[in-house]
Amino acid sequence: MEMKIRGIAHRGDPVRFPENTLSAFQAACEMEFTHLELDVHLSKDGVPVLSHDFALDRMTDGTGLIRDYTVEQLKRFRVKEIETIPTLEETMRLLKGKISVLVELKQQGDYYPGLEEAVLEVLRSTDTAGQSRIISFDHFSVARTRRLDKDIELGMIASGSMPYVFPFMKEIRCGFLGIQLRFMTPEYARMMEENGIQSGPWPIHTIEEMELIAKLYPTGLITTNYLERWADFYRSHSELHPEQS
Repeated sequence: MEMKIRGIAHRGDPVRFPENTLSAFQAACEMEFTHLELDVHLSKDGVPVLSHDFALDRMTDGTGLIRDYTVEQLKRFRVKEIETIPTLEETMRLLKGKISVLVELKQQGDYYPGLEEAVLEVLRSTDTAGQSRIISFDHFSVARTRRLDKDIELGMIASGSMPYVFPFMKEIRCGFLGIQLRFMTPEYARMMEENGIQSGPWPIHTIEEMELIAKLYPTGLITTNYLERWADFYRSHSELHPEQS
């Protein structure tokens, strides 16, 4: 049996395939990654759709904001000329039973009214809530999700270190904290561990960054764009997977 690669495939496999597409997600599954991350917005008619950016311009042949188009209109655009913008429902049907999914809500204040409800409804209707963790940079959105669902796993993402966040995370039963690697310190890693929080250092792209993880944060659940590089590194560093060695 092939070794599972403990790590989060960022937007699928974005080096070999267009990010946040079904082919990128399928590739992450075939690489035997334990987790993948995807980004969710709402269409004009309230359908959760996948894209990192709020605008269409970088990844598709369309222009303007996702929220200004219905899902039918969004489906007419091509992602890097070869794929369509996937809905969250299509994606979760593809991934059902295959991989743990970090569903990042691209909420910003009240930018997407009803986003949390719509995402939870998709996870329930596809029977994939049990393999999903809802995460966001908008921590109000994470708290709102907890009020809507008492059981779903939650995570918070941060661009900086926040020593004061742990009581809030305990209050809403949020067990994952994704933090930029440059803000990680052994002290902060210890604080997370003591509070029962899974650390998620990101982004981990270079060999130097991977070596730092192996040396200082071997229990961290890393996020990377470079799936093949991390897979090779992971397999050759037993300190990252003592239970499989």
